[in-house]
Order: sequence, then structure tokens, then C-alpha cells
Amino acid sequence: MSFNPFSADPEIRSRQERLAQSIGTALKGEIVELLSAPRRGAGANDGGVLPKQEADALISRYALAGVEDLMLLALQPAQDYARPPISRFFVGAVGLERETGNLVLGGNMEFPAGHLGFTVHGEGFVLTRAASRGTTISHLAISEAHPCAHCRQYLSEFAATRDMILIDPLGHRLTMAQLYPWPFDPGYLGEAGYVPGARHERSLAANDLPAPTATALLDAACRAHAPYSKCPGAVVLTLSDGNLVTGFAIESVAFNPTMGPLQAALIDLSANGYAAADITAAALACMPGADVDYSASTAELLAAVAPGIPLTIIGLT
Repeated sequence: MSFNPFSADPEIRSRQERLAQSIGTALKGEIVELLSAPRRGAGANDGGVLPKQEADALISRYALAGVEDLMLLALQPAQDYARPPISRFFVGAVGLERETGNLVLGGNMEFPAGHLGFTVHGEGFVLTRAASRGTTISHLAISEAHPCAHCRQYLSEFAATRDMILIDPLGHRLTMAQLYPWPFDPGYLGEAGYVPGARHERSLAANDLPAPTATALLDAACRAHAPYSKCPGAVVLTLSDGNLVTGFAIESVAFNPTMGPLQAALIDLSANGYAAADITAAALACMPGADVDYSASTAELLAAVAPGIPLTIIGLT
């Protein structure tokens, strides 16, 4: 067991234990019901998101001290988004969107038949979801405020996370600066880090994709974060109901852990209530033959999660 240099607030831990015992089951049921409500429209990207209005109502109805109490209690339903068929180690994470006050729930994801580098950690799920939604995370709840080094490096790529607060049911309340006091961050290479909503002018090579698919793919490519390699990547998944799910690469200043475009798309796929079996086609926009080429890794991961699904690769400039 590693040494913990941080102190936890025993009152928070005691309160969380009481709340989990007295209202945990009922509250989880309400959260699951709210999250499973019909989507707010075709293509809506609000899966796994508990709107502020509904969160505030739960806080009031259950007489909670505030949103942090709710976030900690929501860790259990957040584990429902975990897909760890290899490790069987379920991780839930809950983020508070800075701009909206909404709660974003997520979990870890593993991909049998793919290599372990494709694994998505719970913290990465939530931060990538926020990036997809164009928001930032001010608070992150996890079962123990002790994210692995991989996650600390990935989180440090996001410009808004230096002051992010991590909380856990044990009573810890720590900032990223405390957990990773001397990071190798984007500033070392003169970069600001990833800013959700930032766009970069890019274009697709000529292609035969349906217009909505091409538009969605280009939009995702323009949102990709690739300041280090200058080789962005984006994926669009076509689903059996006609909806589209996209994902874009988010590079790390350390290169690894970079979030690949298909990993990001699979996060949104899962968050919005779909499964790999719902995918009918996939398209990748990248720079084939460049220093970073997502063609092989995307084909490998797609074959692992959805064998036989065709992948169209489009050049990107």
C-alpha cells in the first residue's frame, strides 16, 4: 500500500457513510431513472449527464449539504458506465461542469482483443466527455482522490484542470496542483493546453460520404487537439438508428497518454446509451503516412469492438 501524504476530513467520510446507508439505494434509483429518460432529440449529446436543475432537485429532496454530497453518492450509478470485461475492476467518476453546473457520469472501459493501451480510465472518460460537449470540469469525484499517474498526465493537458478539485467519500478534497505539484504540462512546450470549444481550420479530401457524415467528421476534425504532432484525427460512427457519434484526438504533451479519436467516439457511444453492436459504419479523418497516422490503430480497435464493420479513411489537411 502506497503512503498517503494527505489528510482526509473524517466528518465527510462519516456523513457519506450515513447517507449511503440511509438513502443510497433510493437515490441511485432516481439518478438511474433520470439518466435513462428519453434523449432530448436526435443527435443529442447529453447521455450520462444529470442537468443542474435535476441535481438541485435531488439535493433539496434528500436534504444534502450540497453538490459535492450528491457527486459522491452518484459514484455508484456512475459505475454503470464502466465496461471492464478484462479486469472486472469497476470505476465510476462524476464531474461537475464549470459552465453549466451539470453532472457528467462515466466509467472505465476495456476492449478485449485490443491491446491494453486502448483502455479508457474513468477520469479520462469524464474529461473527454466534457471536451465533446465543449465544457470544462471544475470538480471531479472518484472513489479515492488518488488517480493513477496516467490520469494525472492526461488531466494536466486540459488548460482548466490546474484548479480542478478532486473529492472522494473518504473525505479527501484536493486540487490537481496538490496531486501533481510539478507536472510535465503543455507550458513546457509553450502550449496553453486543451481548451474545449477551440477550433482549427481543417479540410477533408474528396470523399463519397453522405453529406451529414462528412460534415460531422470535419467538425470533429476541426476540434481535435494536436499541437505537438500537427497530425489531428477524428472519427464518425454511423449507428443503426441513423444517428452519428463522433470523437476526436486529444494529444498529450507527453504523447502517451493521448486519447485516440475512436476511443473518444466510443466514450460518447457508451454515454449516449449505445453499444458497439449499434455501429453500422465508421469513417476516420487523419493524415495517412504522416508522423502520426491513426489508420492502423483505429482499424485494430474497430475490429476488436465491432468486427466486420467497414472503415472509410479520408485524408485530412
